[in-house]
Formats: sequence, structure tokens, C-alpha cells
Amino acid sequence: MAIREDLVASAAKFLQDPSVASSPVEKKIAFLQAKNLTQEEVNAALVRAGAQPGPVQSFAPQPASSPVTQPPVYYGQHPPQYPPYAWQPPPQQTPRRDWRDWFIMATVVSGVSYGIYTLGKRYVYPLVAPPTPERLEQDKKAIDEQFEKTFALVDQLAKDTEALKAAEQERTERLDATLNDLESVINDLKSANRRRDDEAQRMRDDVQNLKDSIPRALSGQKDLTDTRLREVNAELKSLKTLITQRMNPTAASASVSNYLRPAASGNATPSPAATPAPAENPGAEAGEGSRPAYQDYLSNPNRSSPFSSGMQSKASIPAWQMMASKSGASSTSPGVNGTDAGSSETQEAAVGP
Repeated sequence: MAIREDLVASAAKFLQDPSVASSPVEKKIAFLQAKNLTQEEVNAALVRAGAQPGPVQSFAPQPASSPVTQPPVYYGQHPPQYPPYAWQPPPQQTPRRDWRDWFIMATVVSGVSYGIYTLGKRYVYPLVAPPTPERLEQDKKAIDEQFEKTFALVDQLAKDTEALKAAEQERTERLDATLNDLESVINDLKSANRRRDDEAQRMRDDVQNLKDSIPRALSGQKDLTDTRLREVNAELKSLKTLITQRMNPTAASASVSNYLRPAASGNATPSPAATPAPAENPGAEAGEGSRPAYQDYLSNPNRSSPFSSGMQSKASIPAWQMMASKSGASSTSPGVNGTDAGSSETQEAAVGP
């Protein structure tokens, strides 16, 4: 196999380095073989570097699939001349160890052993060694103290919990009582408000009823007053008719009629029913133009009572007029009663003298 000159040259230069020259030959050979140099190339590199080649070792042949590339030859460059193979000296013997080496080794081993023993005794042995009775007793006392502290803390916590529970129960009771009072006050306020609303609504209804009833009452009172006035007028007409019927058909009847209904002027015409015949009382007709008839009747000292005339039958008030008078007297207002009283006085004045 051809030697690769470039690799051999670089290997020789590497071996000539001062830091590499002091190394053993075995290491140099192993390093060069690690760089894929063959045994021949290693020996050539050692020869060029001035070192003795080591023993020839047998290596497996390189596979045929990896061809060896020859370095190119440039113009003016001559191929290197290979020196002839020289005699290879035997390998160097290993240095012998004296008592100092063994002493140093024993000292180092003793120090390392003592350090390992100290570390194991201080850190490892307490972890794996069984506890002593004193240690057990100390641990027991410590555990008992911890238990006592824990029990005391639990008792204190239970007392505090009971106190908090009692305070919370009391606060809850006060809160419930306050809520009940507040609810009762709210209910009372609602009831009072409801009653006030009811009273206000009732007052509004009463006021509205009064507003509605006052016009009706006034209208009813007006109608009642008109009715009573008409009844009074009817009563007066009935009384007038009754008095006229009870009087004789003489001049006295005409005087009574004129007294009850005085004429406003001298030319007032008396009612036909109450006017007597002119032949029976010519003196009454003669004085009718100068003064009212009721004055002649009252001023005449020789007047005769209309009720003393000799009538065949005595006239009486009809029953329906008496019932109407009684019903009117029971439901008549003070003003109407005054009117009735005035009419009664008028009747007494007309009938009495």
C-alpha cells in the first residue's frame, strides 16, 4: 500500500512539537493510529521526527471500498525521497517504583479512607444505626411534650369555640328579636296606613255624597216647598169656598169675600159666586166704589154675623181636606208652618168678630 506523504509529513511535524516529544512512544503511536494512519505511515512519521518506532502491530487490512487518494504533484515539486528502513531498537522498559512511590500512595489512600470513614460515621451511620435507649427516652419526652401542648391547644380551641358559639347564639337571638319587633312595627305601620287610607277614602266618599246630595236636597226642598205652597193655596181656596158656602147670599157674603181678597183699586170686580143680587143689598153696592168692601163690613156696627144667618143645613169640611191638612202639618217646614199659622189667624180674623 502506498504511503500518503501529506499525512506522514503532518504527523512528523506534530511529533516534533516540544509538548508532544516528551510523551511516551506508545501514546504517540496510538494517537497517530487514531488518525487513520497505517503502521507503515506511523513508522515513517516516527523516523522523520527522529523517534524510535514501536513494535510492529498487526492490524486488519483496510477495506477495498475506501480507495487511497494520492496527493497531487505540483509543477516544480519533486516527490519526497523515502529513507531506507533502519534498525528498530527494542521498546523502553517501564520505570521501576521505589519506596517513596509506595509511601505516597499509602498516605493518599489512608487520608482518603479516613475521610470516608469520618463522613460515614458522622452522617451515614446516624441514619442507619438503631437509636439508643437514651435517644429513645429523649424522643419519648419530646413527643409527650408535643402531645401535651397539642391537647392544651385543643382544649383552649374548644373553649374558644364554645364561647364563640354562645356569643353567636346570643347575637342570633337578639337579631331575631329585633327582626320580629321590626316586622311588628312594619305591620302596625301598614295597618295604620291602610286604616288612614280607608278613612280618607270614606271621607272622600262622604264628601262626594254630600256634593251629590246637596243639589238633590235643595231641589227636593224646593219641590217640597212648592208643593206645600200649592197645598196652602188649595187649603185657602177650600176655606174660602167653605166660608162662601156657609154665608147667606146677601151683601154680607160679598163683604166677607172682599175682606179675604181685598181689591187693589176701586174698580176691582168681585167674584161672581160671592157677589149678591143688587136688589137685596143696594147700600153695599153704593159704597163699593169709594172704599174696600171689607172696610164697610168691619166699620158697619149693624153688621150681622155670616154664621148667624138662618141656613137650612150646616156646611162642614170634607174628609179629604182634613186628611190633607193633617199630613201637611206633620211634614211642613217652619216657614210653611208660619204660613199656615198666618192663614189660621186670617181665618180666625175673618170668622171671629
